[in-house]
Amino acid sequence: MSERVEAYLVKNKNVSHEVNADIWQRLEQLYFKKLWHQLTVELRKVINDDGFIQTIDLKDFYDNFINEFEHRINPLQLVEIIIPVAKSIFMKNRDSAFAFLNKIEKTISKDKQAVVRVRTGQIELRLMHKDSKDRCVDIQIVRKMIEETQVLLDELPGVTPVHGPYYKVSSVYLKEIGNYAGYYREALRYLGCEDQTKLPQSEKQLQAVLLGFAALLGDDVYNFGELLAHPILKSLEGTREKWIIDVLYAFNAGDLNKFNEYRSQWAEWDDLKDHQDLLEDKIRLLSLMEIALARPSKERYISFKEIAAKAQIDLNKVEALVMRALSKGLVQGSIDQVEELVNITWVQPRVLSPQQILAMSDRIGAWCAEVEGMEAIVRNNAREILTKT
Repeated sequence: MSERVEAYLVKNKNVSHEVNADIWQRLEQLYFKKLWHQLTVELRKVINDDGFIQTIDLKDFYDNFINEFEHRINPLQLVEIIIPVAKSIFMKNRDSAFAFLNKIEKTISKDKQAVVRVRTGQIELRLMHKDSKDRCVDIQIVRKMIEETQVLLDELPGVTPVHGPYYKVSSVYLKEIGNYAGYYREALRYLGCEDQTKLPQSEKQLQAVLLGFAALLGDDVYNFGELLAHPILKSLEGTREKWIIDVLYAFNAGDLNKFNEYRSQWAEWDDLKDHQDLLEDKIRLLSLMEIALARPSKERYISFKEIAAKAQIDLNKVEALVMRALSKGLVQGSIDQVEELVNITWVQPRVLSPQQILAMSDRIGAWCAEVEGMEAIVRNNAREILTKT
């Protein structure tokens, strides 16, 4: 075993407080016994222990300890251990951090998952590089790296441990460039890969707020059911941002009255206040979808007056609203300008809320009753029909 490693471990064990001294003792024992798997597990644990890493220089920790046996560590596990080290270096010297990760990438280059993970680690650091106006300095580099990493990710079979970190940095990039719809979809993918029990409550609340805003502001996001059914929203219960959940339900139901009830809350946020026209147009389109969804199949004709009342617009603006819904692919159908009727034949599929499912259940129940009634008529008159033939 390396004398340098031994000296480093002994020195830190002797100068550390009791708790950290125990950590150094365990690291020393595992290293000298060559229990590489157990040592890897211990490193994953301590490298994210604030009480431990605040007492050492992580770059020295790597140079004098991890570097000695990194070739014995699973490549992906090595990258997970290295990324906190790179973040520590980044705080002092950005270029050194990127050079450090590039060196590690060469070490693990034969493992595709590890390569993807080290790339996402570098993307994460570049997204942290901001100018005086809090804008990402390396945004073009980040874009190129995300595109290149996506190609590598697509080559991996199934969903792997590196998918979550990729979706996370990709969503942060999309938020940075103001792509609300893209952020919404990518953030949901990230949460679908992440073990949410390991997320701090503050992180859950932040994700819930950002997702709520992205759903409201995303140009082509009209399916709110998936988010409303997501457990991340529960983190807003009992907080000042609880209104976001209520506004999302209002949008999902196309309920302008409910949306306006929360005007005082959402108007406090510049992103929502500045896009008021977009929000109102969006909820009106959703109100049209909700009207069509709630009607029995035999009653697909909807009057202009009904649409105007639900969407709270003038009668002469109904046709334009329906045309926008048709052009966006939210509904299919036709407009009878003479009779002032709209015939909706199809509504874009979406995840339904419990209330919408209940309403659909009632319609299915009514349909079953009609079928049973027709069956009874046929059964009662079958003898007469058969006799005549």
